[in-house]
Order: sequence, then C-alpha cells, then structure tokens
Amino acid sequence: MWGRRFNMHLFLTNDISDTIVRIQGEEHHHLSRVVRLRVGDALYVTHGGGDAVEAVIEEIGQGETRCRVTAMHENFNEPRVPTVLLQAALKNPGKMDWLVEKGTELGMTAFVPLLTVRTIAQSVKTDRLQKLAETATKQCLRGRIPKIHAPISLADAVQAQAGARLLLFHESAALDATPESLLLDGRPLALFIGPEGGFSEEEVALLRGLGADILSLGPRRLRGETAGLAALARINGIMTR
Repeated sequence: MWGRRFNMHLFLTNDISDTIVRIQGEEHHHLSRVVRLRVGDALYVTHGGGDAVEAVIEEIGQGETRCRVTAMHENFNEPRVPTVLLQAALKNPGKMDWLVEKGTELGMTAFVPLLTVRTIAQSVKTDRLQKLAETATKQCLRGRIPKIHAPISLADAVQAQAGARLLLFHESAALDATPESLLLDGRPLALFIGPEGGFSEEEVALLRGLGADILSLGPRRLRGETAGLAALARINGIMTR
C-alpha cells in the first residue's frame, strides 16, 4: 500500500464533488498523453487548497477524464500548522526557482519575497515561481499549492503576518536557540530569512520588538537559498515529533 501510494500521480482540477472528479485542459492532456494512465488506474486529485481525493479513472474522453472518488483526504500531506517563508529576494533568478521548488517539497505554505535594506534584487517573477510551486506540489503529492506573493517591505510583511508566530533566523541568536527547542502552540509560523548581507540592526530590532523568536541555524554562514531551506527542513522536523 505504501509503495502504491508513492507510485500514484496527483492532478489539479476545480471540478470535484463528493463522488465524481473531472480533469480537463492541460491536466487531462498530461494524464492521457504524457503519463498515459488508463481506465481503472488510481490517482490523487486536488484543487490546490489543501484537501485531496483519491479516485479511480472511469472514462478518458477527448476533452476530459472522468473519475470516481474512493477516498477523501483532509490537509493532504500538509504541515500541522501553516508555515510561511519570508525571505529577502535573491538576485539570481535560478536560485529563486530552486528555493521555491524545494520549499514547496518541504511544506512551505506561502512564500513572501522581502525587500530589505540590503536586498539587491528589486523584482521577482512571481508568475514563473507560482507555476514552479504548482509543478512541485504535484510532484511531491501535496494538497496545497503554496501562494507566491509579490515582493514587499519587511514592515508590510510583518503587518500581514498578524497572529502568526514570528521566527527570525539570525547570527545574533545563541547557538542553543535552535528550531528543535521550540514548542509549537498552534499559531501559524512565519520564518524570516535576511539577505546575504543580513538584516540591518533596525530590521532586527523591529522583529525583536514584536516578540520574534531569534533562532540559530548553526555556526556556519549559509547562502540565502540554503538558509531558507535549512530553516524549513528543521521546522518540518519538529512537526513530526
């Protein structure tokens, strides 16, 4: 059963009821012409909002695939609490692509590119990153497609995260202030990662003043894309305890 689960494909559609799923457009083409599934094959289907269904193909037509729902999965392979990565925009677009793709695999709920005092990049191709997040969601079998936001200032980002637990990963943290020392309290998590030049003293003071937990990722200096993924991986680890 375990092996069967990971051999199944996941598709996206908005046409899901309690009993029937219809897959159309590019997803139908991918199912019928690329993956070449057949009547009787099992698959997962999601609308990208978190839940998913397990279904069996009953008919593959010219313009759509019709499936019968066999099981419902709430928060399908999603983290226990929403986890938003707020990271200074990287100047290398390829590294941004990699960060979003792997962040999706590690359970990132949303990605917010930050424009900080020391951020070099001032624009982000959000449409491209959103498409990459969608593809990664299907590949790693998740129920939610992470939302890719437009770049915003740190002050605006903090305001948008009202009610979340703020986690600042920063070199000023004590080495024993690790993600593994956290006790989750049910609040959504907002992970803040600065640019390679670091957050300014004023930016750190802003987050400290709002009660952010100041956490360490270890004694070594990490590149921006590495730091974001390391933070996500370690937070993901404590959610499975």
